[in-house]
Formats: sequence, structure tokens, C-alpha cells
Amino acid sequence: MTRVLIDTNVLIDLVSASRPAHGKTVSAVRSLLVADDVEGCILSSSLKDVYYVYCRHYGDEAAAREAIRELRRMFVPLNLTTQVIDAALDSDEPDFEDSIVRAAAELAECAYLLTRDAPAFSGARFEKIDAAGLCDLLARR
Repeated sequence: MTRVLIDTNVLIDLVSASRPAHGKTVSAVRSLLVADDVEGCILSSSLKDVYYVYCRHYGDEAAAREAIRELRRMFVPLNLTTQVIDAALDSDEPDFEDSIVRAAAELAECAYLLTRDAPAFSGARFEKIDAAGLCDLLARR
């Protein structure tokens, strides 16, 4: 099974209809969810960021919790473990938050990172892909 880690910025695009990348992100996630041999993953720590941004933007705590529940139903959470933290600290990523994403993706053997910030992961072993690229990739499978 091919694993795709979904970066926090993409999750925020997914739950925020007013964001410019929302439509493309929804299309990519729909394609991902119907693909038989592809599994979408999210960092468990990303959920708190999505919650915070959603509450700040919409001011609706109950809706924010429902958005988090829906993300949890759609994707496999990857936990922020000691192994992930240690790998992140030892990584050559200049940004610790990005190094956590990279370490989690590499330890979970993700083939792709769905992100809008591909340059931040230049040293990673996985392929960086945006929403349109994921749609194209899945259409060719």
C-alpha cells in the first residue's frame, strides 16, 4: 500500500472553504479516498493546528471539533513519538516543525507528502506533491 502524508497546510485548506487552494485540495482528497491501494496519513499533532486555525477563522468550536473528527475518520493518524522527535532533532531540516513532518513521513515509509511547501523538504526521501499533482498521479494508476 502506498502511503501519502498530508501536510498541515493542506489539511487547513481542506477544512477552510474560503482558502484559495480549497477546491483543488478537495479534489485531491476525494481521489485519495477512493484509491484502493493508497492510504492517507496525517500527523496527530497537525490536528491541534487545524483546530486552532478553524476556531480562529470561524469562531465555532463545535464545528472545529467536527472537522477534526472527520479528518480522523478519513485518515490514519501518525503519532508524535520519541522516535519521531529524535529523528527530527537529528535531521538536516532547518525548521524543527518541518523536520517533524519529514521524520514522521520517513519512519512511516510514506512515498509522498501532499504539501504546498515542497521546497521545505528538499532533503527528504519521499516525493513532494501538490494537490493537482496527486490528482494526476492517482488518475494514472
